[in-house]
Amino acid sequence: MTEQLFVGFHHFALRTPDLQRSITFYKALGFRQVHEWALPDYGIERAVMMQAADNRSWIEIFDLEAGIPMQGLGAKAGHAIATGALAHVCLTVTDLTNACAQILDAGATHLHGPETLRLGQPEVSVENAIFEGPAGEVIELLQHVRFPGDLPDGFCQL
Repeated sequence: MTEQLFVGFHHFALRTPDLQRSITFYKALGFRQVHEWALPDYGIERAVMMQAADNRSWIEIFDLEAGIPMQGLGAKAGHAIATGALAHVCLTVTDLTNACAQILDAGATHLHGPETLRLGQPEVSVENAIFEGPAGEVIELLQHVRFPGDLPDGFCQL
């Protein structure tokens, strides 16, 4: 059996015009700040790591001046610019209605939904809503759903 090297989502990173506003926003959604640092050689005055309630995923937040590889900029001098690589971030929720209210109270902007979509064969019914966060990030809220090929919770096939 081949060793499974890639085992799940760790984090997404974003740059924001107001770092404290983004920290406050994600704290209101149940994330907690678990680390903070500066890397002056990369133009990073302040960066934070926010851990989700599942203790298995994070959001890394930088100020706008951070010199990091990202969508819209080449990772190295002379590399082509990539755009549209990050479509959205999706957060699993246990109660979509209340999560929509909470994300709005935290300062998000409503874009679409909630709605129920029926996906694929066999059909899977998903409930979601779309918002914009304080840094312009698109955030999908997804009512917890299981897909036909999912492994059982707590199972890690390594």
